[in-house]
Parts: sequence; C-alpha cells; structure tokens
Amino acid sequence: MKRFYITLVFGICFCFSAESQTLKAFLKAADEAVAERDFYNAMYYLGEAILFDTTDLDLKYQYAESANVFNAYSLAEEKYQEVLSSDTEDRYPLAAYHLARSQQSQGKYELAKTNYNLFLSEYPEHDARLTAKAEKELEALEWAMEQRDNPQPGVEIEHLGTDVNSPYSDFAAVEKDDKLYYSSLRFNKSDNRNPERVYSQILTQGEYDWTMQDSLQRASFTEYDLADEILGNSRSNRRTRQQSEPTFNSHEAHTSFSADGTKMYFTMCEYVSSQDIRCELYVRSISENGKYGNAKRLPSSINGNAHTSTQPNISTNLITGEEVLYFSSDRANGKGGLDIWYTIINGENYSEPENLTSLNTAEDEVSPFFHAETNTLYFSSDGYMGLGGFDVYSTTVTDGVYAEPINLKAPTNTSFNDLYYTLNSEGTKAHFSSNRIGSLYLEDSFEACCYDIYRADIEEILIDFEALTFDAITQEDLPGARIRIYDLITGELIYDNLNELEHNHNLKLKCGKEYEIITDRDGYESDTTSISLKDCRDLKELTKKIYLTPQIVKLDVLTYLQPGPEPLNGATVTLYDLTDASSAPITLTEANKNDFHFDLIAGREYRLEANRRGYETQTLNFRAVDFENGKIIKKIYFEGSKYNLNEYLPVIVYFDNDRPDQRSRKLYTNQSYTDTYYPYMERRETFKQEYTKNLSGDNGQTARNELDFFFTNDVEGGFNKLQIFVSKLAERLQAGDNIELSLKGFASPRAANKYNLALGQRRIWTLKNELKQCAGGLLRPYVDSGQLKVIEISYGEEAAPNGISDSYQNRRLSVYSVEASKQRKAEIVRVSVTN
Repeated sequence: MKRFYITLVFGICFCFSAESQTLKAFLKAADEAVAERDFYNAMYYLGEAILFDTTDLDLKYQYAESANVFNAYSLAEEKYQEVLSSDTEDRYPLAAYHLARSQQSQGKYELAKTNYNLFLSEYPEHDARLTAKAEKELEALEWAMEQRDNPQPGVEIEHLGTDVNSPYSDFAAVEKDDKLYYSSLRFNKSDNRNPERVYSQILTQGEYDWTMQDSLQRASFTEYDLADEILGNSRSNRRTRQQSEPTFNSHEAHTSFSADGTKMYFTMCEYVSSQDIRCELYVRSISENGKYGNAKRLPSSINGNAHTSTQPNISTNLITGEEVLYFSSDRANGKGGLDIWYTIINGENYSEPENLTSLNTAEDEVSPFFHAETNTLYFSSDGYMGLGGFDVYSTTVTDGVYAEPINLKAPTNTSFNDLYYTLNSEGTKAHFSSNRIGSLYLEDSFEACCYDIYRADIEEILIDFEALTFDAITQEDLPGARIRIYDLITGELIYDNLNELEHNHNLKLKCGKEYEIITDRDGYESDTTSISLKDCRDLKELTKKIYLTPQIVKLDVLTYLQPGPEPLNGATVTLYDLTDASSAPITLTEANKNDFHFDLIAGREYRLEANRRGYETQTLNFRAVDFENGKIIKKIYFEGSKYNLNEYLPVIVYFDNDRPDQRSRKLYTNQSYTDTYYPYMERRETFKQEYTKNLSGDNGQTARNELDFFFTNDVEGGFNKLQIFVSKLAERLQAGDNIELSLKGFASPRAANKYNLALGQRRIWTLKNELKQCAGGLLRPYVDSGQLKVIEISYGEEAAPNGISDSYQNRRLSVYSVEASKQRKAEIVRVSVTN
C-alpha cells in the first residue's frame, strides 16, 4: 500500500527453482513479483534474466527500480548508472533522477547533486512532480553536506546487536519498567492457500524473550516465555510446556503504554495481498498483576476499511492533563501519503481524529512519539529538509501550537531511513530503527533491507544561566530578589534562592527543557516568565534580565504633640524622594486635622519634614518596606517645651565684593564670617562715595541713604542675628539634640559662573568656620562628632535676579550698588532636628 510498508513487509520465498529456466520464465516470474509488490524476489528474477542478455537496458532499468524500492541502494546505483551510460536514445529520462536518489540515500551527496542537475538540465519538462522534487532535493543536499561533518555532540549511537536484532526488520522499540518492548518481522507462516509470509510480533528483551502471543496463552515461541509469569503459573510448570510452531493470523506491532500503565495500544495488520497490508489500532487493558485483557478494536472513527491506521502513541499532556493518542494514517482528507493524526481520549470515548496539518507534508510523516516531560512530539518524515530518506524531527507544543520541526541531525539521522524514535523520561536515552550501514541484511549480496534497533545515549547538556534583576522604573540593579525556577512541564522546583546582596542568580539548566521563572521581592510586583531551551544545541550560556515593577504604597502621616497622644493640627508635611533626586518634593498643609496621605514607591528611601509655627521642625528618614495591606503609617511628634530654631531663620550675612579670598578658585576658606565682616563694615564710606559719584542733589542723598540702610539693617543686622542664632543653637546641642543645618552661598553675576560657584562655596565655608570658632570653639565638638551637620548648596550667580549689572567697566553698579551687594551673601535656610 505504501512504500513505508514495503520496507517492512516482504516475501522471502522463491516460487520455483532457478535452474534450467528460460528467459521468458524469469521475466514472467519477475512481472508477477512486481505485481505482488514482492521486490525481493523481483530483484532475484531480474538478476537472473539479465544474465541472458547483459546489454538489455529494459531489464537493467527494471532491476534498478526493484532494488531501489527494496532499499538495495548500492545495486540500484550500479544499474541506474549502467542504463544512463548506455542510453543513447534518451529512452530512460528518469534514470538520472533515480540514480541521484539512490546516491543520496547512501550519503553520496556530491554525486547525487551532479545527477539531479543532469536530470534538471536534460529533462526539465518530462515530469513536473519529479522536477519540483529534484529542485527541493538539491536544496536539501546543500544542507546535508553542511551537516555531514558536524554531528551533534554528546550523542553516541550503538547497534543493539543480535540479542535484539535479526536479519528481518526490528522496529518500534520502547522502554517500560526496565524492559525493552519492540516489534519484529522475523516470524514465518505458510498454508495451503497462501505462500510463506512473514509476520510481525511484539517482543521484549529481558530475562526471557516473549511475544504478545505468549501472554495470551497462544502458541509458545520460546521455551521459557513470560506467559505463565503473567498468568501466575509456576516455573516448574513452564519447563514442562512443549514447544510448538506459532500460529499467526495477523501482524501485531507498535506498543505504546498509557502513563498509568493500565492500557497498551498497538497495531494489528492483515495482508490484503501477498505483500500489502492494512492496519488498525487496538487496545488491551493491563491488570494490577500484569495480565493483559482481550484486544479491543478502536472505534470506526479511527479505523476503517478504506485506510490504514497504525503506529499509535498514547501520552498525557502534563500541562493540560489531556490524554492524547497520536497515530499515522493514510485516511481521507490528509495532506498526502501517511499523515500524523490525533484523537483526545476521555474515558472510553475518543474524539474525532484531527490531522496535524501544521506538521504534515505531501510526503510521509510517521512513527509519532510524544515526550510528556518536555512537551515535545518526535516523528519521522521524508517531506522536510533532511539528510536523505526518513529523518527524525522534533517539535515543541505550546498551547496547542506545534513549533517548526527541528531535524535531530547526525548521528541520529543518516542518509538512510531513521524512524520510530522514542525517548526515556530523563531525555538521556533514545531508541530508534534504521536501515543504515551496519544493519543486518537478509542477503549480503543485496545489501538491502532491513530495519534494526539502535540506542542513542544522549549526554546531558547544561547551559550556564544567569538571571539579573532590575528596578523597572529606574532601570538600576535590584538586589534582594528571590528567584524560583520550575520545570514548566513537570512542575518540579529546581532552584530557589534569595540573593540579599547582589542582583544576579547563577545556575546551570538542562538543554531541551522549558522553565518557568518566578521572581519576588519585598515592595515589588511578582514577575512570572518562561524560557525555552528546546533548541539550544549551539547555546553555551544564557542571560535573562528581569524587571520588577515597584508596588505603590500608601503612606499615612499623623502629627502629635509630645509627650501625650494629643493630635496636633495645622502642620505642614513635605515628602522627599531620596532615591530619585530629580523627583520634586510633595508638600501638604492641613489646617484642621493631623493626618496626611502620600503615595510611595515601595523599596525607596524617603524623608519626611514636618513644620508648624511655634515648634521645632521634625524630620524622619525611612525606607518604604515592611508595609501591611499596601500601607505604611508614620507618626511625628512635635516638642512643645522647646523653642523652634526655625523661628530665627533665615539668617543672612553679606560680603564685600570677591570676598573671602580675592581672585581665588578654591572651594574652601580658612576665614570665618567674623573675619570678613569687620573689614567689610570699614568700607562703608567707600561704598557710599563710589556709588554716589556723579550724583548730585536729591539723587545723591537718596543713594547715600540706601547704602546706610543696607549696611545698618542688612549687614550689621545679619551679623547680630547670626550671633543670636549661634547661641540658641548651642543651647539645643547642649541639650542633646541632633541638628542639621542647610546653608546656601550666592554671588553677584560680575564674574564667570564657574568662578562664582566656587565663591559661593567659600562664603558657606565662612559660616562653617564661624560655627567652629565662635565662643572660643564652643560648637566645634558638636561639628566633629556629627551631632551638628551642615548641608552645603552653592548657587553662585544662578539665583541672582535679572537686571543685576555684571559690567567690569561700570563698577558703580556691578560692585557698589545696593542691588549687587545684596547678591553677595550666605544663608542659613533650614534647621532640622534629626533625633
């Protein structure tokens, strides 16, 4: 029925003796063998016929055709080449194509490429289908030649030897409970109505080889089979059984066991001609003590008289929980040849079979096997880019969608046919069948047939995996995250770690798997993502960046009067984001209540600053963690018994032009403000003279009055206010308070901006030095210990209003005017008690 079956089922008898037969008799026998699709005998008879006339190209071409179908590629190549070399009349236009196919099947890719090109150049119009296929195979040859010398590392192939294999086809091996179940075509039967035929039966390799026939108390194949063990008979009884010839009425093959071990699906096939077979799917129940029930034919929605259904594979999708039966069939509405179909099993019910249209091609797709642990479907096909013949492919299944198939490449695949791939749950050992070089032959001279079982030992490939965690808003490294990694299919937890100090997590992951990654961190939304390492043969390391989104936390601030729990209304509370300096402060004032509400980003550092007239400013630094139900509560207590230093602010002191330290670019000075104050006051008359020069009458007098007022009220007044503030500050420090001062420095715009920034910084330093030197160094210990801290802000000329003269030629305005003089200053702008 199908070429695939021809490679597995064939006759082995000669219908009559070859001695003293005529050419006509051999040709008749060959024609009959071809009609019966008995290409093994057809080869023999045609070979004998050729001896009568070695120049007969028709016989050679027929011989090559039979050899090619029978997988005797070397003989086919030889005869096709002889035909092609002698065909001077172009009687065999397809010879070059078939020669290329036979060479491709043997891995002779360069020769095959030459002959495909010959066919396309000489006979492009002869057969449109084969022309298209030749073009496709040329592309496949380029790929195959590229892959040939680069086999997949970590895969070792071993022929299972004669303990399992025979000169006939052995195939469909699967491991269960440390036993190898497989099918074999080694069984013969003949009767008066039919010539001798071969049949497939199911065997196991264990202490005793056995067939499924044995388990059902049918004819015994081995002296010590497992039938009695399955049926509970004693060993002594087994030894007394008589060996008899088995009686086979049908093929049994292709075992597949349900995940719970209670059912075995398999194929039963019958001959519909001397060579062709038709198959149907059956199931047997398996009891707890290992007994097999009667074979039960699957519904007619799966089986049918007009098509073959074969090669069942039962599996459970570990993600969806569905039990799925995959199988191959040439039923109607397929894509061509044998296709892969599937049906969903629900108890005893089977859904209408569906064609895997995304995978099937116009050629053959066969021997499906679903690996539940990796959610991967393996199958063989001769319709995709391959090394030649049937190759094994894999495709992952995600939400019912099958990915683009991946060729398993060498050494699993060869230029010959490679099929029936099955894999253990760990993914470290596979079995498959192949007729590659090294397989056993029915007859060595033909070098043809048959399928043997091979084992692939697969080295576990580990990928260096690194997960990095980041803040999704700031994009900065985010330490302190916990990462858990699960096998996406089995649900097994393979990694669980909290890295409190770093933002990286390093481990090794297995190639061929899919993983789910769950990342958690206090104050952040949990993140769930997945990665697939299905096709990681060229991957050595992988980095995954994980961005966590901070949670939004509600902050409730409550103000009270200390020491009791009495609420204090009328405060102003400002929230500063210390993590993001560019974020603007948020200020709230509540005249008639004591509660304030803010939104925070979890995990960040914040400062609260609370002010109320008549009370000292209170500050509180905290990190937005340890919240419950998305909320943080902070209570601020104002001390009513102490005076408020902020009521003495602002303290503003003024400087002579370019003082302290003229023409310097240093950021600090050794002078205190007192050191600069008295020399500045001594220049009072100089300022009045220079500013009123060229002014007369009322204008001159007004200008003198303005400068007198500035020096008395602002310069002298600022100095006196500084002394009072310092004395009050000393009292609070002596009382044990921790205090933080914010100082600002300014300059007029006369010099360059960079110069003015340094000048503003030096003016701040005069106040710092004042604090250390005043009253004989009374405050120095508090500065040195950190009980008194200073925050410095130099504005240079940036804060100067527009219209202030910066002219070097007009010193009257840029140096001596009241407007310019008021810009040369330093300020104490804020006091924070940080107890």
